[in-house]
Amino acid sequence: MVDWICTVTLLRNDGFYEANPLMQSVVADITLGFLVKCILPACLMVPIWRLICLLEMADLPIVDRFVSFVMVLYTAICAVHIVNFAMLLLGVQG
Repeated sequence: MVDWICTVTLLRNDGFYEANPLMQSVVADITLGFLVKCILPACLMVPIWRLICLLEMADLPIVDRFVSFVMVLYTAICAVHIVNFAMLLLGVQG
């Protein structure tokens, strides 16, 4: 949700744009953007959790690496949002 809120807030200010080409058309519509960035990932967690429960112990390190990669990626996205908010507050356009 943080990504969606930050994206919507920054896009409402001139000088900021959606960098992900796959999401550019989605975030133009606030409702669709919310569904894709918030509801869809939440809904995907249920089947993913069930599939993880079916894995053998030997397979869990692979899942752990994937989850760690995703967490690092979203942490980087949040860091970019923080920088963009700082730029917005300082009046610097991105």
